[in-house]
Amino acid sequence: MDTAAMKIKNPPYVFIEGSKENDLINEVNFMSYRNYQNMIEVGQLQYKASLAKDTALERALGEQYNWLFNDMGERIKLLMKMNQHTPVLMYALDYLHPIKDKTLILAEISRLSKAYPWLAEAKQKKEDMVRAEAIAKKTGIGATAIDFTQNNTAGKPVKLSDYRGKYVLLDFWASWCGPCRAENPNVLDNYEKYHSKGLEILGVSLDDKKDAWLKAIKDDGLEWAHVSDLKGWKNEVAKEYNIRAVPSNFLIDKEGKIVAVDLRGEELTQKLAEIFDK
Repeated sequence: MDTAAMKIKNPPYVFIEGSKENDLINEVNFMSYRNYQNMIEVGQLQYKASLAKDTALERALGEQYNWLFNDMGERIKLLMKMNQHTPVLMYALDYLHPIKDKTLILAEISRLSKAYPWLAEAKQKKEDMVRAEAIAKKTGIGATAIDFTQNNTAGKPVKLSDYRGKYVLLDFWASWCGPCRAENPNVLDNYEKYHSKGLEILGVSLDDKKDAWLKAIKDDGLEWAHVSDLKGWKNEVAKEYNIRAVPSNFLIDKEGKIVAVDLRGEELTQKLAEIFDK
């Protein structure tokens, strides 16, 4: 337990006093807040490195960003091992990956359900897991991309299926996401190279402030279509595709089938070259 965190009078995250269970919730909230702030800082540094064209530093910071993302899950798992006898563990499970950590989550749900039969959250979590798994199947390679309609920067509706007949990179990002901004120059280079050959990009932003969203599009010179409902992580399209982190993307072929997921850097360039440089 990080006792220093517990002594903060007005912490910038949910803080509850009154019991050992509340202390555990506070610990999880503090870990999440600290991890999120660290990821933002590293992401911003990565974006600056990309602007300076310092590819070595940009790559190193990208690796550090990924390490921070994975480290949060490992810390939660350790905290769970140290606090086996409390229903509050249901709260901690929300910070694990529903697909990658599926076995552990289901085991904990089963154990907690037996120990605390009244725990309605266990049933809900299991239902959430089933939903996440179903979405994963719907958004995996070979699946038909889930169609959607969302408004563009001018407030006009854009439909994914309107792009049928062309390759589409469905790109989930946000203005506040350093790794997204660092990757944008690479995405832009590929767009300029292959747009005339049939590549389209549709950006889905997880922003909640329109001004920041529009500024990032302009600053990064992103020439393709962009949509958002400005609900942040509650973006309806992001929920449909079970987006847990950004940047995330899906490469969709002319028939609307997903042919690749989460291509970045050289992987994106190589995949597009395979398709268009035949």
